Amino acid sequence: MQGARALTQVLIESGVTHIFGLPGDTGVSFYDALRDEQDRVTHVMTRDERSASFMADVYARVSGKVGVCEGPSGGGATYILPGVAEAQGSAIPLLCLTSDTPVGQHGRGVLTELDQESLFRPVTTWNTRVNSAVTLADTTRRALRMATSGRPGAVHLSLPADVLEGETPDHAVWGVPEFGSAPALRTRPDPTLVQQAADALIRAERPVIVAGGGVVTGGAWDALTALAEGLNIPVGTSINGKGSIAETSPVSIGIVGGNGARSYANAWVTGADLILFVGSRTDSTTTHHWTVPDPAAAQAIIHLDVAPWEIGNNYRLVVPLAGDARLGLKDLLDAIDTTDRERSRRKHQARIDALGAERDRYWAGITDQARSDSRPIKPQRLVRAMRAQIEDDAIIVADPGTPTPYLGAQYELRRPGRTTVIPRAHGGLGYAIPGVVGAAMAAPGRRVVAMTGDGSFGMSSGELETISRLNLPVVIIQCSNGTYGWIKQLQHLHHGDRYFGVDFNSVDYAAIARGFGFRAARVTDPADVESALAAALADGGPYFLDVETEAQMTETPPVAGWESAEAARRLPQVAR
Repeated sequence: MQGARALTQVLIESGVTHIFGLPGDTGVSFYDALRDEQDRVTHVMTRDERSASFMADVYARVSGKVGVCEGPSGGGATYILPGVAEAQGSAIPLLCLTSDTPVGQHGRGVLTELDQESLFRPVTTWNTRVNSAVTLADTTRRALRMATSGRPGAVHLSLPADVLEGETPDHAVWGVPEFGSAPALRTRPDPTLVQQAADALIRAERPVIVAGGGVVTGGAWDALTALAEGLNIPVGTSINGKGSIAETSPVSIGIVGGNGARSYANAWVTGADLILFVGSRTDSTTTHHWTVPDPAAAQAIIHLDVAPWEIGNNYRLVVPLAGDARLGLKDLLDAIDTTDRERSRRKHQARIDALGAERDRYWAGITDQARSDSRPIKPQRLVRAMRAQIEDDAIIVADPGTPTPYLGAQYELRRPGRTTVIPRAHGGLGYAIPGVVGAAMAAPGRRVVAMTGDGSFGMSSGELETISRLNLPVVIIQCSNGTYGWIKQLQHLHHGDRYFGVDFNSVDYAAIARGFGFRAARVTDPADVESALAAALADGGPYFLDVETEAQMTETPPVAGWESAEAARRLPQVAR
């Protein structure tokens, strides 16, 4: 069987139904094979390789299946890297395929030749160049196993043109559907260590759980909720872990750390005497640069993660637990008898009541801010309108700039699971517009919304054509403030308002969207936010809503470091 057809067959038989990418001259044989399999696999042609990798990343997050992106050699291979890196950093199963120059021409200076293995090595769990069609099927299966087993991640195959056109033995062509989604193989932590962790949880006076993206990827939200509500232990999440528990649960703190934390949230982690991290890298954002909690504080730390090398990476532990989040959380609860569970609930009830009171005060303040009629429009007003009108099972794909902290802190999830997608491993702009394509393909029939900024628009506007061509019923909500606001805020807070290289010209983004086939509207009056959003959601086709929002310099988002810096700036004024 021709190598390209063998590759296609292995992917299809492993459960792959969608591939995102665009063609190049080294991959024509692969496209010829895909053309003959259109009834079994959907190829989504993108306008940019970076968009293909973002689409595959979001597709994998929403579907739980491995996301597949592909692109050509040379420039295509360099362009496709951002989404591969994001998936790897966020532990999302992704397979990147790039065609390559022929093995027979290696080292001769052929057009688009580069060392793809070296290029992809820092941003993948595993990658290789397939130098023979004989091993192409075997290598593809290994890539799928590597992407979905243990800590999920990104893998990459470099596919020379002559390998795609060579011959793969027919007997070697078969799929691995058990490795088509993640987590493919679940492992349990050591029962002795589980009992030690359970005993520590029961003894603790002020325990807190911090749930990372591994809880969501592992589908462990029911197990987490059962443990936390069963013992009355407060739960904070990372940004990627948003959805680990319904944020309406009495034990939910919301997001903690440096980005998207509510005003009261970090104090709950700082004040804990025991912290259980689950499915988290304990990275800088989740821990507010390792101050929440402080490694020097006298706090007991338990860390449950599927990747042993992440366990205890930044904190000294009392108990390490290596294993799947869902199985590990279930085992923890099973290790606590009914008497201790009831004792724990009674012991911590006053804390849960206090958490509820803090949460109520927080939402009262946000409601007041959202009523503001000031111009430009406050992001709080937009997010509150979104929460009032968007269904609980809708999928919101956000860019990592302006939308992230507001969506993280103020868009309350009423159900657990993956309903918000925010890239925080590397924070590449231009993610949300292509991302909604991946979400729509992964969850047909569900509402899909993008929340983006005008900085991101300039990086991904070409995918408006893809959305229009596919006639996807998505709504793109853009926060426009005429600047790279994240960077301008840093210049505002830490460089004496010495702004440079951050401001845009005024642009009619709605008109551009109409040119791509969208229906579109622009909102500048706060009184129009709710009705404009309702019209966009009711439209049924691709719709672009451009909302002129207040910039970070005058409306500080819920980013812990910025809030502290802004408060410090005001102190001398108060003193005077």
